[in-house]
Amino acid sequence: MKLSSCLTLTSLVFVARTANYECDGFSPAITNNIPSIFKRASLKKELIKAASTKDESKVLSLVEELSQFNPTAVPTSGLMGYGGSGVAPLNGKWKLLYTNAQDAEAPARTEKNKDEKFGDEVATGVKVKTGQRINAENGECINYIQLSEENDDANDDVNNPKKRKRPFDELEITIQMTPLSDNRVRLDFVKGKALNENAPLPFLKEFNFNFPPPSFGDLLARIRGLDPKIEPQAYFDILYIDNEIRAHRTGEGKIFVQKRDK
Repeated sequence: MKLSSCLTLTSLVFVARTANYECDGFSPAITNNIPSIFKRASLKKELIKAASTKDESKVLSLVEELSQFNPTAVPTSGLMGYGGSGVAPLNGKWKLLYTNAQDAEAPARTEKNKDEKFGDEVATGVKVKTGQRINAENGECINYIQLSEENDDANDDVNNPKKRKRPFDELEITIQMTPLSDNRVRLDFVKGKALNENAPLPFLKEFNFNFPPPSFGDLLARIRGLDPKIEPQAYFDILYIDNEIRAHRTGEGKIFVQKRDK
């Protein structure tokens, strides 16, 4: 056998072993053959790029295709003990890369459109980071929106009509996650907290609020003719998850693409 062929074969074996190692504890599905590994890597790269440019049609197409190469057999494994003990793929910090759910970052939008209504734009000079912290052991998920100011000299001019407007510093929503199947997760909104160091009144610097109990959501689901044990008021289905990115579809059909955060 030629040396070049030996090197190529060795490289392929190394890549395959590396891919399996990265999925260690994630119960790898049967999509870890060598062609699938390279196809998955290519699709992930395209998806991350499409997400960064907010190319909705391409993101949706890539998510659908990538879901066929999901290396994780049981995405909800380890969530509140589902499937026994072991590494929980959902556990940890996640950063939002893309979503077509318009309300995901709605609280951060403070720019008005020509009709003097709040539109889809974040105020000039304001950076938005949206993500979540998941504790798979107890099922607690904290969704957050963090606002910070860009270092732009133009924004330091108080007379600048486009001067930044930051409605809050951070908004947190605590959600109870419950596994319903190998890939479906029920979401029960528990409480929220808005932090605003520049709030005009002291009690608004940390404003806490609660959501209705889960039974209320179950009632709404039944009114819609749904079984809350299968299709609760709020849930998502995990389409793809590995040690780097995750994609899921909500019960309303909205797509979220997230990346592991440090």
